[in-house]
Amino acid sequence: MILHADGNSFYASCEQIYRPDLRGKPVAVLSNNDGIIIALNKEAKACGIKRGDPYFKVRDICDLRGITIFSSNYTLYADISRRISSIYREYAPEIEEYSIDESFLFFDKCNWSKKDYEEIGHELKHRISKEVGIPICVGAAPTKTLAKLYNKKAKEHGGVFVYDPAEVDALLEQTDCGTIWGIGHKRALKLQMHGINNALMLKHMPLCDAKRLLTSQGFDTVQELNGIRCIEKITREKKDIITSSRQFSIKVYDLETIECAAVEYAELAVERLRQQNSECKAVQVTISTCNYYSDDLASQYSNGVIVELPRLTSYTPDIVNAIRLALPHIFRPGYGYKVVMISLLDIMPAQYQGLLWIDPKEDIKKHKLMNAVDHITSMYGRRSITLAKSYTKTGWEMKRDFLSPNVTTVLENVPAIL
Repeated sequence: MILHADGNSFYASCEQIYRPDLRGKPVAVLSNNDGIIIALNKEAKACGIKRGDPYFKVRDICDLRGITIFSSNYTLYADISRRISSIYREYAPEIEEYSIDESFLFFDKCNWSKKDYEEIGHELKHRISKEVGIPICVGAAPTKTLAKLYNKKAKEHGGVFVYDPAEVDALLEQTDCGTIWGIGHKRALKLQMHGINNALMLKHMPLCDAKRLLTSQGFDTVQELNGIRCIEKITREKKDIITSSRQFSIKVYDLETIECAAVEYAELAVERLRQQNSECKAVQVTISTCNYYSDDLASQYSNGVIVELPRLTSYTPDIVNAIRLALPHIFRPGYGYKVVMISLLDIMPAQYQGLLWIDPKEDIKKHKLMNAVDHITSMYGRRSITLAKSYTKTGWEMKRDFLSPNVTTVLENVPAIL
């Protein structure tokens, strides 16, 4: 059996943990630079706003209906997700963290009854609510596709819904094809054109037709609806290019401020490089005014340069130094820049490189230093330890007017009981 556990309105729920005054009230979370609504709880949905709405268009509705707005705080969300996963690991022999707010828990060797899985689901729901403060729903079924469906229906069954082979066909008959994981709206319309109007009809669809109409993914979906596991645990592939970039909140006109942004984005990119146990041999730096839709051609400028590194590396200071040397060659005074993009290229698996004239002890020191940095940032959040250069200039950072404090990762933000 597979359990699919999913945090309800996860980002909004994270913001409510340390704001008990907001429980039961409408809450919405914005994207980078406070652009669009990316998450909201059921109370906010009832006010008439929806995911994807530009904030400037619904600002008046939010003010009128008393919706509390937050800038996205991914440091907080990632730490809450880590705490939830640590509880999942106490129960399941194997888990797959599918996204920041949902996981699959595998109980393949457990010959338990429906009642046993219901008890585990309710216990998980109770513990995570009590110990972390996040409401979750749990669906249990023999395959990942069915487990996702049972999770969606769990809210109608007290937050936990477990597969019953005698009842599954009745459930599928009442389920629209577009609700099924991997189908979606467009494929559901295509199925309707061929007389497939619900998930039960999809289940009994001939496999040759499923592959013809829905490709191999649809073939797997039909098999999964029949209780045959085809979608196994996802292994995250190593990226061949790693990019880090954000738009500035204001236009930037001086080179030193652009350097600060480039250093921060480089740190984030190289951190991801080490996470996949890789090194890179080149780095690309791109700067742009982002005035693509402006009629004033004189205000538009974009340029980039690729820097070859002396050797494969994941040592942040070496990559940052290469970026700082390259920036003056593409920077042009007089332009208002909005974007710096850092791309790590020629990525290879990390390996020891015994190079002539290089003391191996120096490589060991660099490796230990980066391990220490990664350990600190994993405990206290990104940029809890960073290169001093990235703090030389401020004011260019992303617009985050409604950012909540990092109460779980920054010591001075820990709530005090008076």
